[in-house]
Amino acid sequence: LYAAYGYTHDEIAALFVAGFGSSMIFGTFVGSLADSMGRKRGALLYVATYALSCVTKHWKTYWVLMVGRILGGVATSLLFSVFESWLVSEHERRGFEPSSLGTIFANAQSGNSIVAILAGVAGEWASNLRPLRPVAAGVMVGGYATPFDLAALVLCVGGLIVAATWTENYGGAAAASLTLSSSLDAFRLGLADLAADPRILLIGLVSAAFEAAMYAFVFEWTPALTVRAAPPPPYGEIFSVMMLCCTCGTRVFGIAQRYMATERTMHALILLSAAALTVPAVLAGFNPLLCLLAFLLFEIAVGVYFPAVATLKSRLVPDTRRSTIYNLFRVPLNVLVLVVLLARMTSRVIFTTSVLLLAAAAAMQHRLCKLLAISHHHPDDP
Repeated sequence: LYAAYGYTHDEIAALFVAGFGSSMIFGTFVGSLADSMGRKRGALLYVATYALSCVTKHWKTYWVLMVGRILGGVATSLLFSVFESWLVSEHERRGFEPSSLGTIFANAQSGNSIVAILAGVAGEWASNLRPLRPVAAGVMVGGYATPFDLAALVLCVGGLIVAATWTENYGGAAAASLTLSSSLDAFRLGLADLAADPRILLIGLVSAAFEAAMYAFVFEWTPALTVRAAPPPPYGEIFSVMMLCCTCGTRVFGIAQRYMATERTMHALILLSAAALTVPAVLAGFNPLLCLLAFLLFEIAVGVYFPAVATLKSRLVPDTRRSTIYNLFRVPLNVLVLVVLLARMTSRVIFTTSVLLLAAAAAMQHRLCKLLAISHHHPDDP
């Protein structure tokens, strides 16, 4: 869409930087806000914020698009904290079996992958309904702007479902008051939790390193499969196969849960991911077939990762400040992604950096496994 509006590569990159920067800066506060005002309200705030971000895509004016990216960054912080926080708290409140939470996370990730495929097909269909054209000064409709209208519609439907069916829960046993002081207190106490419990800090750093490598993969998988003087590969079909592999990964997680602890599963998948991304670090742009096979293996690992990390976070992070801490986890993630976006590295250097991040994540996860083993031997530990 941005290219269709005539913006250069550097201008488009600045828009993406604004989105991740917004998530890094404002995300630390919206998490504590959600813990104070309620996770249901936080979910509805996500719907409103991202719907507004979708609306801005109709303006060709650069500063309006920049505002849209900033809103999108705030919405992303809410997306990756309030929904999971609401689910974990509600699951505990209703007295469901703790072991079923991992299954719920696996099914959710499987559903996400399927929806991603369907969204890609629907977006392609919507963008071809009518050509991109101006209807007023700087206001565009049709073309690549249409999928954002479809996204806003789906968001509103989801918001209505949340409003009608969810109960409210808060960062604490009782409803908290929505004040600046309460939000700042939640933020301060969230930092104190990270400092006091190395297990919480480690799972946050592991998730930041893994997801930074994952975002780098998202940015660079198409260049890695593109060979000069050769026709472009079928990116749409490849994306669909990747999402199917991600769905398979969620099934692998379900099987692994029967035979090994979640933290051990996490350690194994991180090592597998590092091995997979070593292939494009060496062969990006030279052997697309081997790179593709490595990417499919990485997507299986991603499918295992999301339910695994969600299960571990649900065990380790205190519910009283869950949304706050989840957003604090995203601060180092956004810093790492911004470095990748701003450093102008080649694909092979980016994949090499991703392998190093995954190696660091594997070392930290190994340490977390040891700490959790100690906790299991001392049940009185928190």
